[in-house]
Amino acid sequence: MGVSDNATITSKGQVTIPKRIRDELGLTAGTEIEFIIEEGGTIRVQPKEPPLQRLRSVKEKLSEYDVDIEEMRRESKAAWSSHIDEDET
Repeated sequence: MGVSDNATITSKGQVTIPKRIRDELGLTAGTEIEFIIEEGGTIRVQPKEPPLQRLRSVKEKLSEYDVDIEEMRRESKAAWSSHIDEDET
């Protein structure tokens, strides 16, 4: 990739993403982006992943581990239920 450019923050806190960066990333009007502050103060800007795609990504990453989603769901429900029971007493 290796594309870089500069931009200036306006008095309203807005930044215009330079055209060659938009073109490289396929960003068009209405595309949601997210800003991620990394260690050392680096700011990463990337297109926001649609919710369904994000769920697929999480599922793919979880499939790399020996994780039983249904068991996690049962444990979470039990923990939440016991928390509610404690609050009622």
